[in-house]
Amino acid sequence: MFRVILVDDQPIFRDIIRGVLQRTGSFQFIGEADDGADAVDLYNRVMPDVVIMDVQMPNMSGFEATVRILEQHPDAVIILTSMQSDAGYARVAIESGARGFVPKRNLDADSILSLLDEQEEQDYLAA
Repeated sequence: MFRVILVDDQPIFRDIIRGVLQRTGSFQFIGEADDGADAVDLYNRVMPDVVIMDVQMPNMSGFEATVRILEQHPDAVIILTSMQSDAGYARVAIESGARGFVPKRNLDADSILSLLDEQEEQDYLAA
């Protein structure tokens, strides 16, 4: 089971994604934040397995929060999302060190698990 924090300035989105992912039994939600700065603090306190984070938020964007978390925790797994499906977001997400980018309309358990499985496979091949 993956321990997850959700980061989004829209509580309704956090409720929706939590509901969608909880049905699989693969995710345990251990915290929520509504901006990037809070996400960095929360990450340091609870040390989740996965962060699912919106790109556009007040105070600190998901891109900037990703960079800050990874500076302190290089193995952190962060998946960025947005209502926008702009290909530029996917590129910047990867450049910032995120595991991947999934548009909100496509965000479901399969998309998250697929990104997590890719990393496990890469780790296995590197060993």
